[in-house]
Amino acid sequence: MPENQPSARRRIDFAGLRVPTANYSLPAPSETLHLGPNTPDRFDAFYTGRLAVSDLTAAETEFLRDHFHTQLDAVRAQNIAAFERRVPRRYATARPNAAATDWANAVTVDPPTAPSLLVLGPTGTGKTHFAYGALRAVAETGLRVQWLAFTEPDLFAHLRPSSGRDDDQALRSVASADLLFIDDLGAAKLSDWTEEVTYRVINYRYEQCLPGIYTSNIPPKELAAAIGGRIASRLTEMCDRITLKGDDLRKGTRP
Repeated sequence: MPENQPSARRRIDFAGLRVPTANYSLPAPSETLHLGPNTPDRFDAFYTGRLAVSDLTAAETEFLRDHFHTQLDAVRAQNIAAFERRVPRRYATARPNAAATDWANAVTVDPPTAPSLLVLGPTGTGKTHFAYGALRAVAETGLRVQWLAFTEPDLFAHLRPSSGRDDDQALRSVASADLLFIDDLGAAKLSDWTEEVTYRVINYRYEQCLPGIYTSNIPPKELAAAIGGRIASRLTEMCDRITLKGDDLRKGTRP
């Protein structure tokens, strides 16, 4: 394997470097000698977990961050183009605010420790727009992330039992996505089946520490009754809550 390619033994602390985790090419030793004659060996120790980020010099840390961010820049435009092809037309112009950008950075640097987002507010306050802005922010980091987006009714339609299909596998494919956005929790009529499906998806992501975005018009005190107590409890623990207020922005607008 070439020297500048990661091996199976690499244990690079990307979170410590504050860069998104990805399958980067590593700098060749000859590219690092200007930092000091021992830098190639020090970097090798860092790549294999024998040297901590805090043990690197400021120049070494800056070099590695710049090296990895350059690779992210190369795919950022591709990510954004792919995002714009998939996002519903109405939300193609959605842009992240500071909170969404901070969350996206946390998701791409260290997904298992990043919170999910529970975005609450009355109808028309911009919850879906905020969520797609956050998904765009993930694309703008330059990291390729598999994301899925459904309204709650569309999720149930997608997962409703179908002949000739492995229904459990279909559910696992949704539940295990790198990033999942479910819009309008509580919009569909609650039944034993819808509660079971939602619980299985949310519980899997809860147990595996997978980040997501969930929106709802339901007031916090009524959420458990609308979607089920076990689901609401997990969302409360796994999510940072964002509450949007204001008038219905859709009133008086044209499509």
